[in-house]
Amino acid sequence: MPLQAGSAILDITPASPCHLAGYANRDHPHEGVHDPISLRALYVTNGSEEVVLISADILWFREEIADPIHDGIAQELGITADHVMLCGTHTHSAPVTNGSNANAEYLHFLAAQTLAAVTLAKGRAEAVTLRVARGESHIGVNRREQKPGGEVVLGENPDGPIDREILLTSFLSSSGKTIAEVCSFATHGTVMGGDSYQLSGDWCGLAASAIESASEGAFLFMNGGSANVNPVGRSRPSNFEIAERHAKTFTADIAKTRESYESQEVDCSLKGHFKQIELPRKQHDVEDGMGRTRRVRIHGLRIGPLRIVGFPGEVFSETALGVKQSAPSSAIAVNSYTTGGSAGYVAIREAFDTGGYEVRVSPYSQDAEQVLRFEFITLLSELK
Repeated sequence: MPLQAGSAILDITPASPCHLAGYANRDHPHEGVHDPISLRALYVTNGSEEVVLISADILWFREEIADPIHDGIAQELGITADHVMLCGTHTHSAPVTNGSNANAEYLHFLAAQTLAAVTLAKGRAEAVTLRVARGESHIGVNRREQKPGGEVVLGENPDGPIDREILLTSFLSSSGKTIAEVCSFATHGTVMGGDSYQLSGDWCGLAASAIESASEGAFLFMNGGSANVNPVGRSRPSNFEIAERHAKTFTADIAKTRESYESQEVDCSLKGHFKQIELPRKQHDVEDGMGRTRRVRIHGLRIGPLRIVGFPGEVFSETALGVKQSAPSSAIAVNSYTTGGSAGYVAIREAFDTGGYEVRVSPYSQDAEQVLRFEFITLLSELK
């Protein structure tokens, strides 16, 4: 049986005031809506297996909300949790999703909308063919800027390593209609800073909505190895003009990427897999009795030629690049903010030589990134 796929887009804009995620300095709920936020669902089946991919204009699906969503989809639709990947776009202008009592009602709404979107997408499934394209965008910049005195700050380092690849997978009906597009690209959703109390999908949500307005299908954005990547030209105080400019640029980048579609052999493989890994902790945490390692669950999903591996925290560009280079001819997405959000930053070994924000807040030692990279590559092999 050929692959069948369906998609759905539902509004997840809160009706009541919610505390926004991403910045600790915010001290009250949001004050307005600059642009509505959405949840996109893609359902795919080959007749014997089913997989679901979700992309939502939120920081991430923290475990407190991810687990009930998985339970609901399993109970209502019979799709197991390992076959349902939950991706946050990582906008810093959407409601907190970590179980905060302040947003308790919103979390129930988000879970209900997720189940509804998957149900709608499944009901719309039709035969599809897949096409994969690769492009690039320059709206992001390595953010680990080193000052003359040696201090590393969150700024702009135009010479720093960065993964600029756009990996785009399109699902087309027999009539050529776009059912959905799945995009992996790495840049933080942080044009809007902590001084902004306006709800927004930031540049990535604005871009997805613009792309959908010119297409018949859902545009599912997944944020890649963006732990050390910020949007170019962030301003303080926050300025929506910059977010809108980046969205317009990225929309044009997607259009150009479509021009490079690769011919694909028919591949109807569908798989999903969770993998428990152990990442080494910083020495002071070991000395405090927290144990030598921290257990983290990474998530893999295969949809035909596309293999996605995701981390419930923040992955560096160098990690994503290294994993992709293990199979350069394959369509591989390496994502942050996937099926969880409590795992924190995994800084590369070289970052420990200069320090900086990512190293300071990471719970892991300098050896953790090599472990994560190895486990990602192992998980990719398990998705073959």
